[in-house]
Amino acid sequence: MAVAVRGETRENSIESASVSVLEEKDAERVQQEVEEKIQKSLEFPEGPSLVEDEMTEKLWPKIAGTAARIIIAKKLGKEILLRFHGDADGISGAFAITDVLRAKAFQQNSAVYSVRDALRDISTIGQEGKAVVILLDFASNNASLEAISLLKAAGLEVLIIDHHPPGDRNNGEMLNPAAYSPEGSKYPAGYLACEIAIACGMEKDMARKLAGIACAGDKSPLFGMEKEDVEKAMVLDFLAAHISYGNNLSFYRKVMKNESLFSSIARQAEESIDEATQKALAKEKTDEGAVRIISFPLEGIVKKGEWPPAGKITTSVFEKEKDGPLVCIGHTERSLILRISTGAVDMGLSANELAGGIMESMPDFVEGGGGHAKAGAIRTRAGFAKDVLNELIRRIKEKRKV
Repeated sequence: MAVAVRGETRENSIESASVSVLEEKDAERVQQEVEEKIQKSLEFPEGPSLVEDEMTEKLWPKIAGTAARIIIAKKLGKEILLRFHGDADGISGAFAITDVLRAKAFQQNSAVYSVRDALRDISTIGQEGKAVVILLDFASNNASLEAISLLKAAGLEVLIIDHHPPGDRNNGEMLNPAAYSPEGSKYPAGYLACEIAIACGMEKDMARKLAGIACAGDKSPLFGMEKEDVEKAMVLDFLAAHISYGNNLSFYRKVMKNESLFSSIARQAEESIDEATQKALAKEKTDEGAVRIISFPLEGIVKKGEWPPAGKITTSVFEKEKDGPLVCIGHTERSLILRISTGAVDMGLSANELAGGIMESMPDFVEGGGGHAKAGAIRTRAGFAKDVLNELIRRIKEKRKV
């Protein structure tokens, strides 16, 4: 709360004659003045610490601005809730953010921030003192806007750190490189969180390690694909696939520090992916052309809530088949997973645009979808996956004729 104190200042204290709680309008004015003074006192580097290129130069004002909001929240003792996406990218970014501040951290397995999510978080964090909600590696889409508006109506400050293509109605308050260019999706949210954390005082070498894991998890080329990072990303993805919705970060931290358990999980995760990939390859159908289309059913291979998930299997098949322009589609009874090669993207194909086009033309068949230029997914209604698959393949064939 904001209070007015009248009295005399002593050496390290105030001898108060009266203390009164300020009314809402006055309290807001005082809080704004305090935050502005803190903002003016902050000093940041002139640019990002881990990657320096044209995109990060554009992003730097927003990176520094997000870091400033976090530091202000920390200095004022605000309640902070961090909701991170349940994969290696989101978890690595959450590790970085929680290195520089105390927050209630919870896992989010959906790319959409729902009204139910918002109401639960409002209940968890409370509405006093302009608490802060950080949404990491998800929630840029239009489907999340209604829930985010509820957070703001409750008086909560919302920070979105994401790299998925934003919806056409986003309010510009988020930190998202994909808002500048389709190529922005290669700057993962975990990497962005590490740049923010460094600006807030995190040790650079530690941030670089976490950023490497985030990039390996999302197949980003920012740092190359070091074997150690790929293995750590796989273990985090394995754990996230098995751990229930709402998990915090403590268990992930314990596993990453336990060498014996880490090695055992890494071995099991890799063996499971190899086995599932071989089963998928045995069922694949190929359509040759300027862009090769490979599709395969995942029924009987993917089990809900178990490793490996449909996305990992589709990516593994894609990695084995990716010579030349290629679109790889793994499909289940309720979803289609897309992976698209650089050559196919150069020819005008985009997973996010394909998913968007399907959602627009087949609203009765599809529940949702989206992604990056090179990776995406479509969630179908029960019984319609094959119809959507046929339409998707038709659209890809039409596109490759252009």
